[in-house]
Amino acid sequence: MKRVWTAIMIALSAPYAMAGETGQKVPQVIAEPAAPMIGPITVQFQESVPITLRESVAGVSVGSSYVANVAVHDSHTILITGRSYGTTSLHVIDGDGNVVVDTVIQVVDMSPSRVTVNRGGSDYSMHCAPNCRPAPNVGDEKEYFSDTVQQAQSISR
Repeated sequence: MKRVWTAIMIALSAPYAMAGETGQKVPQVIAEPAAPMIGPITVQFQESVPITLRESVAGVSVGSSYVANVAVHDSHTILITGRSYGTTSLHVIDGDGNVVVDTVIQVVDMSPSRVTVNRGGSDYSMHCAPNCRPAPNVGDEKEYFSDTVQQAQSISR
């Protein structure tokens, strides 16, 4: 019977805690609700999308910068760039340190002009619009990838 009374007393006093020696009742702190989910945010591989937020942006955190890059453009706009296929987390923090966005970024390739040719067990990605040209991609044959990237870099110097 003693346990029943103890359980009843605990249940009745749950919304309050006793404040030290004064014995005054103090409301318990209730945790804030989690940040709203606005996603998942889908981004094309090697493309960038702007995201406009109602809240003011003070900082961002991305789980893996290998998958996506996030840049703060202004106090209400972030830019997300797909760097590699996969999924990563995104948190946006306001000036008070509150997480105002808690979501995931999915980097995909839905381009109708990208073609992957498999020769001898190795992949060779191409961009075909209207003619096919080399467009090295993550996972392509190593020599094809490095040669094509080196050629592109030498042109842009």
